[in-house]
Amino acid sequence: MTNEQEQIDKLTAAELLTTADRATHTVVSTDGSTRVFLLVYAFIASTVLSLADVISGTALLWLAALILPVLLVQFFSTRNRVKARPVLDGSATYSWYFFLGLIAVACLRMWTAVDLGAIGAKWIISCFILWQLLSSAQRALDKDRVQDALERSV
Repeated sequence: MTNEQEQIDKLTAAELLTTADRATHTVVSTDGSTRVFLLVYAFIASTVLSLADVISGTALLWLAALILPVLLVQFFSTRNRVKARPVLDGSATYSWYFFLGLIAVACLRMWTAVDLGAIGAKWIISCFILWQLLSSAQRALDKDRVQDALERSV
């Protein structure tokens, strides 16, 4: 093989790898419905956390039960999709985000909000925190799925 032909083969291989990497990122990022469901979960959890000191436990339970219809909608909207392969060697940073979420919920539970302004502030802050943690965990999982798929394809 000549040096010029090796150069062309390396360029072709690099282009193919770049195309595969782009396609993998596109497949993972086009699953936008997951982000919508995460946002709905963050809204419901923020509402429950914000109203915990104001309404009764029964009303909180009914409010938290709104997650069930969302789970059903998510199940029926995603059941015909191709199932994602389990990540064999993930970084597990999403587990740390889950742990941070538990700490955040514990801290938010300590904040007693009884007037309308405090409830609104607690809802906004808890929604922001939960959304950031959930979306960061999803991004970390997506990154691990992409890296795992690229490594397993070799």
